[in-house]
Amino acid sequence: MSRYAIIMAGGSGERFFPLSRRHRPKQLLPLLGEGKTLLEHAVERCCMVVPASNVMIITSTHLQEPICELLRTIIPPTNIIAEPAKRNTAGCLTLGAAVIGMRDPSATIAAVPADHYVGDNAAFGAALERAFAYAETHDAIVTFGIPPTRPETGYGYIEIGTAEADGFYRVASFREKPDRVAAEQYVAGGNFLWNSGMFIYRLDVFEQELCIHAPSYGNAIAPLRNAFARNDVEELSAVFGQLPNISIDYALMERTSAIAVLKAEFPWDDLGSWDALRRLVTTDSEGNVCLGRTLLLDSRNATCANYATKPVLLCALGIENIVAVVTDDVVLLCREDNVQQVRRIVEYLASHGMEQWL
Repeated sequence: MSRYAIIMAGGSGERFFPLSRRHRPKQLLPLLGEGKTLLEHAVERCCMVVPASNVMIITSTHLQEPICELLRTIIPPTNIIAEPAKRNTAGCLTLGAAVIGMRDPSATIAAVPADHYVGDNAAFGAALERAFAYAETHDAIVTFGIPPTRPETGYGYIEIGTAEADGFYRVASFREKPDRVAAEQYVAGGNFLWNSGMFIYRLDVFEQELCIHAPSYGNAIAPLRNAFARNDVEELSAVFGQLPNISIDYALMERTSAIAVLKAEFPWDDLGSWDALRRLVTTDSEGNVCLGRTLLLDSRNATCANYATKPVLLCALGIENIVAVVTDDVVLLCREDNVQQVRRIVEYLASHGMEQWL
């Protein structure tokens, strides 16, 4: 039984605007230092358990070439697949199932996002090995649940159910991103984990559950597989374009009972917005994050990030709980409690003919 990985790399990273842009989104940025992009970090983690020849990158059409160039010495270009349209994670994993099924119908697959932070690769590799072993011997999809460290309203949650063997639990329910009160209740209750968005499953189990709970996806796998095998781009686009544009969580994971969760023992963050820097970067004595050419005076709990390649100095005086980001052509200012809404700026620019900034 062969092991594969699908790295979901089609996201646009709108909440990291203006650093993240349409042709260089979050997963192609070296946000974690070391000169490596988030995607390269994800590939490195997967290759601890899965051979590079079995790592598939699924992305958007306009990112396929840049990703091929970025990973040219690591991942075969035939493993970097462009989605014909934007169809969220449910479409991404359905296409992945179609492609991998041509190579090995008995495959076991780890599906992981390209843009997450994992602070301990060895611990992640050990957890992924355990998840593969469980998925290979049980008719269940496995997900990683992250023990919460705060009442986060930007993440989904998993309610754990009955204990299974070897530290696995059945999933009692998935909960969408909660309000503050509900998040505090989840954390205090002790029986909720953050939803990591990572899933490990046998291909036959995944296809079976899709056909039962999300038949529009399950029934599309065979036509997608046939179109891909014939290199019929028109047919592939037609079949894929008919799929609903929803997440795999909503399409399948929240509906199936064939799912188990393993508590993760590795540091994790989904790097969803600018406030993530405060959790990953060392702050000064006043709680400020300062990146690049910056000068802060009499300021507290501010995030100031200067990514301009020109000789520009970012200065701030007497600010608190503010995020300021500078690039060569855009300056972003917002309250820290508003960073989840940064994508509204992207939506505004796109709808008002200002795409030169995207």
